[in-house]
Amino acid sequence: MFQVVVENLAFPEGALWSERDGCIYFTEWLGDRVWSLRDGQARVVFATPQGSGPSGLGQDPAGNFWLCLYSGQSLAQFSPAGKLLRSVTAFQDTAFKGPNDLAVDAQGGVWFTDAGNYADDWETGRPAGAIYHLAAGGELRLVERNKCYPNGAALSLDGQYLFVNEHRRNRTLKYRIHADGTCSPEGVFHTFDDACLLEPGSDFELGPDGMGMDEAGCLWVAHYGGGKVVGLGPDGKVRRTLHLPEGRKPTNVTYHPGERALYITEAELGLLYRAELGQWSRVA
Repeated sequence: MFQVVVENLAFPEGALWSERDGCIYFTEWLGDRVWSLRDGQARVVFATPQGSGPSGLGQDPAGNFWLCLYSGQSLAQFSPAGKLLRSVTAFQDTAFKGPNDLAVDAQGGVWFTDAGNYADDWETGRPAGAIYHLAAGGELRLVERNKCYPNGAALSLDGQYLFVNEHRRNRTLKYRIHADGTCSPEGVFHTFDDACLLEPGSDFELGPDGMGMDEAGCLWVAHYGGGKVVGLGPDGKVRRTLHLPEGRKPTNVTYHPGERALYITEAELGLLYRAELGQWSRVA
């Protein structure tokens, strides 16, 4: 079921299937690069500024890329050739601490998480993270604050719901998106098991990371530290669990509809996996 398609990566992240370009994109957080995978061939598309740490990745209707630059503490827009077009570093007077993941809506708006930093926020689990929406017109809104290291972000197929992984509470949250662009919480969508594969002392790292939706509305979540990817149905219940053959730290996942396959980034060993779902993806 699993196939390694790219290896020797420096903390891969941000897996994204691009219908527009017909390829998989992904990032290297420690390598400061954006990659593409097309017809089995991987290549570097462009490099981000040194030390910027690209994490979450999205593409707007014009083909431009949006990146969460975790180490660079900014949300940035790049042209397809890698030219920096825009950088957002703060909400009002509050500077971002570590933008982590994002989802781009049909209008070109960006829903993104500001998770926080490692020592102060991820390690301690304090509620210092926030969720934001940057509208296509440029207005930046706060969705919710005081989250415990909010991480992955995804939109429902109809664009009416936002899902956010609250990593340090080991759960996925659900929000309803209203016609005026505002957003309201609908509670906990799913709480994950606490089976951690990491060493004692590192168990605080366990939690849901990035995620992606398949064509049937099943939400696939990378369970960092659990060494698996979990498929959640529209009701929030587990439909299927895929355990990685190697590597305990899946960071993100995207669905390729033409192949009916998942592409999964794994950070511990620096891998990009492909996992075929077959006919199952039609009935999730």
